[in-house]
Amino acid sequence: MESATRQIEQARFSARSATAADGTAKRVPQAVGHRGFSARYAENTLSALQAAIDGGADAIETDVHMSSDGVIVISHDPSTKRVFGNNGGLIKNRPYFGDLDKLVTVRPPHEKMPLLRDVLQMFVSDVKFEAKWLVIDVKADNDVDIIEGIAKTMKEIKDDFAFWNIRIVLGIWTVKYLLYCEKYLPHTPIMHIGVSVWYARKFLEVPTLVGFSILLATLYSTEGYALIRESRAAAKAMYVWTVNPDETMRMCLALQVDAVLTDNPVRFAELRTDYLHRKTDGKEIEDNLESAVENVLTLGTKTRLYAFGLLVKSIGPIIRIMYM
Repeated sequence: MESATRQIEQARFSARSATAADGTAKRVPQAVGHRGFSARYAENTLSALQAAIDGGADAIETDVHMSSDGVIVISHDPSTKRVFGNNGGLIKNRPYFGDLDKLVTVRPPHEKMPLLRDVLQMFVSDVKFEAKWLVIDVKADNDVDIIEGIAKTMKEIKDDFAFWNIRIVLGIWTVKYLLYCEKYLPHTPIMHIGVSVWYARKFLEVPTLVGFSILLATLYSTEGYALIRESRAAAKAMYVWTVNPDETMRMCLALQVDAVLTDNPVRFAELRTDYLHRKTDGKEIEDNLESAVENVLTLGTKTRLYAFGLLVKSIGPIIRIMYM
């Protein structure tokens, strides 16, 4: 029974199979709204998240931190300065009630900082979210007790983890959270988010792992292509972030990854439709990832990705030490 459940979850969070105009079968990446439809709306607002779904996204991705009074809030940054124009210190040192709940975003639609419970409620009460799912990015600067807070919030909104486990993927950056996931959310699917192929492999044997969400520049390398092949061999999904230019969206389509995290899921959905009308050999692409990419990218983009990948690789160990 558990094996069958895992297969259902894996299929839910993996690429879809679609028939192209020429009759060939292709792996079609899912569109994930990165912080919602953040190309058009203030990131991580309820409007941005709803707009991503309205625009055809298969899923949404959002980020969490925990306030000093134990509330799980939606915010990418550990502080409120960039998004809310408020330089009042770290979120974890500030209460939500009476402080953070007073803030509104600098960008339109000038909304309040939402709570995780607000986002989860949409999946319970809004019919348009019925077939959709959510990546909860647990930022690496959080204390480990945020996992217990997420579990409690899920239970408060709907005390049915069978319901949540086909709708939620926990995005985990470092291994420090794994014991807490096992304790508080033992059956909830997790995904390693990261920038290092070496570090990603530490998660391959985690029983609840459904896949990886890897920086685009990291995948543009010999090691990156190897990780794609390893993940497929292990029946794990491969997501790519954050993909915004058309050219790199086409790169991800050529690689036939499982999902693309993008600020503009509407544009990705358009390019995905166009991709299904072009003639390509899906088997050849899967076997020769390097050629698939070389045929899509310009020299300038290749150079930028390569240089950025080298930079990330050089500073990766420092970042891991900071958050271990």
